[in-house]
Amino acid sequence: MSSPFPQIVNDPDLIIETPPESEEEEVVEVVRENINTDDIFEKAEAPAPAEPVVQPIKEEKPKKKRKPMSEEHKAKLKLAREKAMAMKKQKAQERKEIKDLESKAEVKKKEKKKKELEDIVNDVPPPRPKADIDPSIIEKAISEALEKNEMLRARRKAQKKKEKDEEIERAKAQEEIRKAIYPPKLYYGDNGFFASNVYGLK
Repeated sequence: MSSPFPQIVNDPDLIIETPPESEEEEVVEVVRENINTDDIFEKAEAPAPAEPVVQPIKEEKPKKKRKPMSEEHKAKLKLAREKAMAMKKQKAQERKEIKDLESKAEVKKKEKKKKELEDIVNDVPPPRPKADIDPSIIEKAISEALEKNEMLRARRKAQKKKEKDEEIERAKAQEEIRKAIYPPKLYYGDNGFFASNVYGLK
């Protein structure tokens, strides 16, 4: 099997000789002159400073002196202050009451939560929910149900009696038809015995 690597051929004609390096190499030093950048770049001229704008001073108008308040105006202001103070006290009282109620509600919630957790730990079954219904509504519903039941019972009874009467009437009619088709045999002593048997009368 042939090798996947190339084979080295020893051919003297193919050997390329490199020229020998000189022992002393020439060192070229680049000397940089100090170049003035002003000759290359143009300097932008600085703009002339702008003159400050001085706004004219406004003359202050003389303030008008307030007139002293009248007694009526003072009384109105006093009444307004009293109303505001009363409203402020009322709102503070309402806020205090709400805060007290909130704290009580928080305590109740904690107690309820604690009781629920204790019930869960102690395997206490949850209480059955009770509906808050007015007893008069319950009594009314019961009476209506009883009346309805009584009406249905009376209706069923009437229907049953009617069906029984119809059945009795049908039975009587069938008996009459049967007697007409198959008359009963008369015996001695029966009404019509002599007429049909002795005298040949019907």
